[in-house]
Amino acid sequence: MTKSPMNKFPTTHLHPLEKASALESRIRLVLQNPGRILKRYIHSGMTVLDLGCGTGYFTLEIAKLLEKKGKVIAADVQKGMLDLLIHKLENSELKKQIQIHNNQENTLNVTEKLDFILAFYSFHEMKYIGSIINELQKTIKPGTRILISEQKFHVSKCAFNTIVQKMENIGFEICKRPKIFLSRSVIMKVS
Repeated sequence: MTKSPMNKFPTTHLHPLEKASALESRIRLVLQNPGRILKRYIHSGMTVLDLGCGTGYFTLEIAKLLEKKGKVIAADVQKGMLDLLIHKLENSELKKQIQIHNNQENTLNVTEKLDFILAFYSFHEMKYIGSIINELQKTIKPGTRILISEQKFHVSKCAFNTIVQKMENIGFEICKRPKIFLSRSVIMKVS
């Protein structure tokens, strides 16, 4: 794999829409259960960004954890992935709490202040990671937390640490390193 000259990450690629069903396999539900991973971080009344939400594997659980108060912004650059999420929400009460957001590769374009950001297996897919992180800086407030998780076999320790360093540069500090199956993960908060 070649490395992009702009960062320490292998050349980025988006998860193919044709393989979207792999994001929601039964095995993944057992090994990376969204409720189990998020229940201690998401609470009623929060505004949450699911950054690189894909088909909404975590989005739906976030909406449930908000208990009809608060909102989740489901952001992705792939309209096809968002269309799959919209289809899932057709007859769901959860759609009242989910804002679908089709951002561009180089800009997030979210202006709301966020309580929590979920970046689960998403930073490594970003071509303009520096631009997105700089935009995240505009959405944070004291106490904002972020869960960053990347696949161990897909993202090197060095690349993961570079993501963490970029977040530290905009005011986040590490507060936990949760154990998530086959992942490098960190919880960071704005001090």
